[in-house]
Amino acid sequence: MSTKSRALFMTMMLALMCSPLHAFASSPVLPHPTPTCNADRENWTVGVIFCDNQATAGYTLFSPIPSNTTYLIDQEGRWVHEWSSPGEHRPALSAYLLPDGDLLRTANIASSAVGNFSGGGTGGKLERISWEGELEWSWEYSSETFISHHDIEPMPNGNILMIAWEERTEEEALQAGRNPEIASDSPGGQNNIWPDHIVEIEPVGNDSANIVWRWHAWDHLIQDYDPTKDNYGVVEDHPELININYAGGTGNAAGRADWMHCNGIDYNPILDQIAISCRSMHEIYIIDHSTTTEEAAGHSGGNSGKGGDLLYRWGNPQVYHKGLSSDQQLFGQHDVNWIPEGHPFAGGLALFNNGNGRYPAYSSVEILQPSMSNGTYELASNGTYGPVAPTWTWNMGETMYSGSISGVDALPNGHMLVTHGTHGTLFEIDQNGAVVWHYVNPIGGDGTVHEQFVPVPPGPRAGTTANQIFKAHHVSADHPALENRTLVATDYLEAWQDACPTQSAWGWDRNGDGCIDDSDDDGTVDPMDLCPVGDDRVDEDNDDIPDACDDFVDSDGDGIPNGQDACPGFDDTVDEDEDGVPDACDVLVDRDEDGVADADDRCNGSDDTVDVDGDLIPDGCDELIDSDNDGVANQLDRCEGHDDRIDIDNDEVPDGCDASLNSPTGANESDDEANLTTNDTAMDDASSISGALGSTLTALAIGLLLYAVLTTAYVRLRQPSLFSAGDEPRLEEVAVGENKQPTNDDDHEFQEPPSMS
Repeated sequence: MSTKSRALFMTMMLALMCSPLHAFASSPVLPHPTPTCNADRENWTVGVIFCDNQATAGYTLFSPIPSNTTYLIDQEGRWVHEWSSPGEHRPALSAYLLPDGDLLRTANIASSAVGNFSGGGTGGKLERISWEGELEWSWEYSSETFISHHDIEPMPNGNILMIAWEERTEEEALQAGRNPEIASDSPGGQNNIWPDHIVEIEPVGNDSANIVWRWHAWDHLIQDYDPTKDNYGVVEDHPELININYAGGTGNAAGRADWMHCNGIDYNPILDQIAISCRSMHEIYIIDHSTTTEEAAGHSGGNSGKGGDLLYRWGNPQVYHKGLSSDQQLFGQHDVNWIPEGHPFAGGLALFNNGNGRYPAYSSVEILQPSMSNGTYELASNGTYGPVAPTWTWNMGETMYSGSISGVDALPNGHMLVTHGTHGTLFEIDQNGAVVWHYVNPIGGDGTVHEQFVPVPPGPRAGTTANQIFKAHHVSADHPALENRTLVATDYLEAWQDACPTQSAWGWDRNGDGCIDDSDDDGTVDPMDLCPVGDDRVDEDNDDIPDACDDFVDSDGDGIPNGQDACPGFDDTVDEDEDGVPDACDVLVDRDEDGVADADDRCNGSDDTVDVDGDLIPDGCDELIDSDNDGVANQLDRCEGHDDRIDIDNDEVPDGCDASLNSPTGANESDDEANLTTNDTAMDDASSISGALGSTLTALAIGLLLYAVLTTAYVRLRQPSLFSAGDEPRLEEVAVGENKQPTNDDDHEFQEPPSMS
């Protein structure tokens, strides 16, 4: 075990011992897997500024323009390998990793070149460097009349495609139909023009090459300026040809000198076609590679049958008079390339649209899906090639603007590696446009390393920095060049201060101080952290899940999360009176809602305040509700307010509710009526008194009534003659107003009944 590995192990064990015991009480916690990429270093100025687990595993190859070295770094920005130019040349401007691990790179020999070429991207030489750093092959393509520049393309057969300028004289330009009024001279004041051409070379030995195929833009021109000159025709009728009088560049790239400024080349072995990007035309072109050199110089032959004419063009239809400036979609673009298999837009074209001349100025990445039919690119009805707009585009607004250089590399998983060249910055973006990896090149002129935490100094031109990169390439871990090679990542390219040199913190050093992070400051380092976004020690419900990462924190175990708990510390589900207030926090638990707490309730389930008969027993629990105290329940009471048991005349109507009291024996009708009247009056009076005075006077009324009844009975006994033997009583008439006494058949005198007093 290495020293750093032992240090990491000991750190984890120490963190484990120092962590809260309850966090590990249920089961042992294993260390988290190391993140594939983990950085968020806002205070860093170079190196890996940001990355997350969405970043694509593998490596990145780039050649800083101010340096003669090409670097291979891993996701963390650590040095893995490098190749230095044996000739100590700066790149011009691209480099490619070959399947055998060799590096094929361009070399800038402008200082020793014999021609008059001095445009941006001047090269003139190729170098092939072994994995071990030995020069295996080099070759120059440079003379007074031509020189290679910008980009190259390794081919599957081992050959190499190169972009190069060729110099044409003023006389040749005029004869080709060039308008002499187009203002701009090549450097040095010579009125010449530098059209681009492509050569395919076959490396030979260690310093030679055979040119096996050529294509010249000069063979595919059109002009509508001078009918007496070559190439005259109707420009808009010939989208397959290049308008020699379109001048879209600025400075040395304008007009006669670096007229086309082609800066990127790619090869599609399936279609056997070549794509090129020509910055000053603001267009990309596709040509047929299946031709012979002779066919490539003409207008027929090859798989397309069109010789070396353009098969496809896109970006600026005003070049061939099929649009206005408002139709322009490319602005000084770079690095066109076909998208590989596996990518969602496989078979399309990706490019870096610099935005040079676009307002406001910003750069973008574009993906196109050209329309093809039977191997032929289709022209739309308006005479232009589609699509109308990019299939996919991405930009960061004005915060990312590269007026020159830059590139894009499509990754098979759908991500894109973007080179913001003038600022030496690389971005990996996912399909949704999110940045998942952000790296700033720390290498400056002559291989100097820019100081960490200090802004990169300005570059030689306005709006640039001194760490520029032409373009970068993603190298997958299964790239053939890496097979059977042991890659050992060491340290960052940039100088930095490691605050924990004894720790192996790769993957756990998000802030870039060299120490294993404790991101949430809970005393537990991230590899051992149960909850990376909160304090592991805070676990209110003691379920061994820190609350910050607990989807359900329930301290009182009642099934209600703390944030919604109506009665913390008690069971919210216990609510016997169902009033929405848990009983433990309820001031009044009153299930029968009678205003009396359950603990004081005399009649649970019924209203204690309802006591109709006033016997201090709530009716809900009263076995006999008897308001008139006659021993008969209210619901059975025949005479409410009176004693149902008193029925003197036995007519089954309680006397308190009997309208007329009847007797089973006869009597004098007049006396009976009088007695009835008396009885009625007495009963009415008794009823009134009973109603007014209550139950105390009821007995007195009953006594008076009894007295009247007895008096009547006495009269009947003393004078039976007043009643006949029949069913109806017989009363003799008594003259009203005469002083006579009633008599009976026995002629007995009437006597007063005995006193009841």
